[in-house]
Amino acid sequence: MSLLTSGTEPTTALAPSTVGVIWLDVPLDNSSAVPSRIDHELTVTVPPGLPVPETITSVGGAADVDTNPPMVIGPPLEGGGWFAVGSCCDGPHRRTAQPINNKLWVAQRFAIDFNKINDQGFLVVGDRTLNESWPTYDQPVLAVADAEVTAAQDGFPNQIPEAPTPVTIDQADGNHVILKLSDGRYAFYAHLKPGSIAVKAGDRVTKGQQIGRTGNSGSSTGAHLHFQLMDRPSALVADGLPYEFDSFSLTGHGPALADLMSTDPATTPVTINTTGAGPRTDQLPLSADIVEFPTP
Repeated sequence: MSLLTSGTEPTTALAPSTVGVIWLDVPLDNSSAVPSRIDHELTVTVPPGLPVPETITSVGGAADVDTNPPMVIGPPLEGGGWFAVGSCCDGPHRRTAQPINNKLWVAQRFAIDFNKINDQGFLVVGDRTLNESWPTYDQPVLAVADAEVTAAQDGFPNQIPEAPTPVTIDQADGNHVILKLSDGRYAFYAHLKPGSIAVKAGDRVTKGQQIGRTGNSGSSTGAHLHFQLMDRPSALVADGLPYEFDSFSLTGHGPALADLMSTDPATTPVTINTTGAGPRTDQLPLSADIVEFPTP
């Protein structure tokens, strides 16, 4: 559970006049076990001495389950050493509920922050205040499908790594691109390098085409590619959609996000557990997976 105002901080208590959100990940043995509908049942235990029953149960929150399969797309990057940070089911993306126009939106529900490690396992080599010292920086960013460009924003400067300047909500995405993959399915790429965006709204792109390069613009503390699919052409007023990459190779598993953030990336290489490594098709890298994408 978290407060609506801070999805990244867990809590077990709600102060008066606050709103809490309980986040559930429900693992099932196979796809046939997925229900078509979910109802929520909440039972409250009442303190003694009050003129009400000891427990009160409420049933509500009926929700139809989307049983459509995830969209299969190509990779947004190429080459190896890509660390999937904040994917399912670890990190803040899945709990970024945005209350906008009297509705809650979770556009980042299936978002991934991709960070690149070098062959020695380091996230940074050299002066960590320079974007160029981070292997993630200035890497090709690719269209994940044949698509139409619905938005392409360039012109925002890079941030200084680990010392960002506060930005407004209009600047948060930094230099970014939104692709329309089909009706109701859009791909979003954020924090791209200034001057690198090679497309404009209305362009048609093909799968594997370079549309920009990784950067550190907008609301960002370091070079990375923020990638997600969503049901509307907005990074905020949308709901995130599941997706799978058609082909990649799993190199192994790195540390959890909290452990990663507690180490010095300049002196401590990422430890990789290679259990289960190998080729993958039509899958989503989970949080802390390290993957290699094919070259288009």
